[in-house]
Amino acid sequence: INCLSIPNSELTSILPVRDKGIVYFFSMATSFTKAALGAEGIGKDVTMIIGNGYTKNHAQITLDLLRESETLRRIFEEKYVK
Repeated sequence: INCLSIPNSELTSILPVRDKGIVYFFSMATSFTKAALGAEGIGKDVTMIIGNGYTKNHAQITLDLLRESETLRRIFEEKYVK
């Protein structure tokens, strides 16, 4: 799983994956051209899945988490509520 917000980390996620394994890329910093060509260049037969950040009902899930977790709510309020 690659969710780094820095460029050029594609091969570090592909290298340890076994053949026929799955690599998840979940970052706008990912170059899918580098990932695809890099996997081909090192002879890795992997499935690459791209996350897009959207989850159905994501706003409601977030609000529910803040309502249900006192710790999470406190951290959120300390950071964002003035």
